Amino acid sequence: MSSLLEYQHFYLVGIKGVALTALAQCLLDAGKSVRGSDVAEEFVTQRILDQRGVVIDTSFTVEIPPETDCVIYTAAHQAQQNPQVQAALARQLPVLSHAQALGELFNQQQGIAVCGVGGKSTTSAMVAWILQKLGLHPNFAIGVGDIPGLNKTGQWNQDGKYFVAEADEYVIDPSAPSRGEEITPRFSFLQPFVTICTNLRHDHPDVYPTFADTKTYFGRFFDQIKAGGFLVANLADQETIETMRFWQTENERQIAWFGQTADGGDATELTPADHPTFLLDTDTFFSENGQTSCVLLAPHLNFSGRLSLQLPGMYNLLNAAAAVAACSLLGIDPSQAINALADFRSTLRRSQFVGEKRGVRYYDDYGHHPHEVANVIHAYRQWFPDRKLVVAFQSHTFSRTRQFFNEFVDAFTEASQVVMIDIFPSAREAFDPTISSDQLCQAITQKYPTIPARNYKTLEKLAEFCTTELHPGDVVLTLGAGDIYQVYDLIPA
Repeated sequence: MSSLLEYQHFYLVGIKGVALTALAQCLLDAGKSVRGSDVAEEFVTQRILDQRGVVIDTSFTVEIPPETDCVIYTAAHQAQQNPQVQAALARQLPVLSHAQALGELFNQQQGIAVCGVGGKSTTSAMVAWILQKLGLHPNFAIGVGDIPGLNKTGQWNQDGKYFVAEADEYVIDPSAPSRGEEITPRFSFLQPFVTICTNLRHDHPDVYPTFADTKTYFGRFFDQIKAGGFLVANLADQETIETMRFWQTENERQIAWFGQTADGGDATELTPADHPTFLLDTDTFFSENGQTSCVLLAPHLNFSGRLSLQLPGMYNLLNAAAAVAACSLLGIDPSQAINALADFRSTLRRSQFVGEKRGVRYYDDYGHHPHEVANVIHAYRQWFPDRKLVVAFQSHTFSRTRQFFNEFVDAFTEASQVVMIDIFPSAREAFDPTISSDQLCQAITQKYPTIPARNYKTLEKLAEFCTTELHPGDVVLTLGAGDIYQVYDLIPA
C-alpha cells in the first residue's frame, strides 16, 4: 500500500464524526479531494464541512465515486462491515481505518498525543492553541465540533514540525471479539514523542470489560513513546502511576509530572526530584463567573506564573498545566504558553457558554463519564454558588449507564435539580430495554431526596420544561455525549 499522501481522491465513511472531520481538514490542506458519507441528521461538525465544500452522501449504499483511490472508515457505522467499505474492498481499493490514516500523518512529524478518560479534547486543543499562537504552525487533528479562535479542528502543513492529536482509546472495530479477533485501540497506530495522560479510569465497558483491560492497553500505548520522549503524567492519578511502573526502568522514555501542590505520594519514587514537574499552587486557586486561575510552579525551572482561563474548574487548570508541561518539553517558555492560554475559549461542547434566553444562562459540556459529570457540576457550582443550577443530562450508551449506574447516582450531588432525556443509543450497540434514564432519576431522588430528578424523555419535552419552569437567574448545564445540546435551539427566545 502507498503512503497516505500519495493518494489523491479520498472517500470517508462516517465523515460527520468529529474524528473523520478533523482528518478531512488535514487531507484538504494537503491538496487532496475529499468526499464522504454519513447519516442525514446534522452534526456538530456541519459548519466546518460545509465551509470546506465537502460533498456528503447521506446513505451508506451510494456507490463510491469511480475516481476514489483510498477509503477511510470509523467504528461508528459497522466499521469494515459497512456496505460501502465492503464494496471498496471488493474493488480492491486501499481501505484504512481512521486510526491508521491518522497514524500515517502523525508519525511523519514530532507527535504530541493526548490520552486519558476525560480531558483529551480540551488538553490537545490547548496544546495546538499554544503552538499556533506562538507562530509554530502545528499540524493537529482533534475530535471536537470546533475550536473557537482557530475555527478548525484539523490542520496539515508538510513543513510543520509538530503534530498534535487526541489519542482515543476506543477501538477501530468493536465487533472484532465476535470474530475471535483481538481488539485494536485507535491509539495503537501513534508513535508520539510526547504523550500526555490526563488520567486513567474504566470506560467503554462494551470493549473493555474490566479496568484491568483498560490499563493493559494504555500500558502498551505508553510503550509506543519514541526513545528519548516523554510521558506527561498526572501526579495524583494512582492508576497511571501503576500502569507506567512496569516500563520506567526498562526504556529510554522520561517522565514529566503535572498536578497540584498537595499531590505526590507514590509518584516520587519513580523519578528524581529534579524531573520536570508542573504544579498548581492550590492556595492561590480563584474561581468566579468567567474566570478560573491558579499559580503554576515549575521548580526544576525556578518558574512561577499565574495561569488564568476563561473556563471553570480545577480540572481545566490541570488540563492547562499538562499542556504547558508538554510545550515546555518542546522548548517553549512556560510564560509564553501561559500567556497564549489567556485567550483560549475551549472547544465546541466543552465548558461552552451557549447563550441566554429569558434571563436563563445555558452552558454545555460533553462530559459523559460519572467522574467527568461530577467535576463539571462542581466547577459550575463554584462559578454560581448561590444560583439554581439545573443539570440536564443525557446518558451515553446503555453499557456505560449500566456499568457505572451507582457512580452516576452520586455524580449530581451539587445540582439543584436534575432533568434527563432518554439514553442516547450509540450506533455501535443494540437497544437495551432493561436500563433507562427513568431508573437513574428514581435512584437519585431515592438516595438524595432534596434533589428533584425527572426524565423528560425527549428534547421537545425538555425544552418545554426550560420554557415554562425556569426563571431569570437560573443556570442550565446540559451534559452528555449525545444530542442533548440541541435543546437550546428548541427554547423560544
